[in-house]
Amino acid sequence: METPATFKLGAGNARVSFSVRWFGVIQVRGSFDDVSGTLVIPGAGEDASVSMQVSSQSVRTGISLRDHHLAGLRFLDSERYPVIRFVSDEVSRQNGVWHVRGKLTLRGQERPVSTSAPDEPDGAGRHRLRAEFTVPRRPHAIGTAHGIRRLNPLLWAIGDDVTLHVELLVPATLFQPAAAHVPGR
Repeated sequence: METPATFKLGAGNARVSFSVRWFGVIQVRGSFDDVSGTLVIPGAGEDASVSMQVSSQSVRTGISLRDHHLAGLRFLDSERYPVIRFVSDEVSRQNGVWHVRGKLTLRGQERPVSTSAPDEPDGAGRHRLRAEFTVPRRPHAIGTAHGIRRLNPLLWAIGDDVTLHVELLVPATLFQPAAAHVPGR
């Protein structure tokens, strides 16, 4: 019986970025510098899983003042919610595509999310898994204000949905058992 392979995720092999519309036409993009987690590729009779943690303070857009605002109270509120977390409930592979369902915790609010990630060999002995999903910002109180501040037109210029992009680089050797043991549930 083969044992599951646990692969540590970090800055060298995992990237989490985001994009959101500004005034309906401009895409504001950013990423997070501090990413960690684990990816478990199943052995015989085991399930695959993924968990990731992102430091909300590590947000980077290329504009330090914007980064400061995004880490602040009205957006990610990094002091109260220092970690953005994803934990899978189910991971399956079908025809070279990984399907992932789980829970995203952002600003203390947990939300079910799902995505698919094609299994793409990159020619360097690794597989690239790229996935994205959309998170509505208002239920998480991201970019919202109360009282007279809610009339700030700059807050209304932000699109309602934030798209999160996740990219993992995983050694191809870890996928050999997975192809045999996760036939596509």
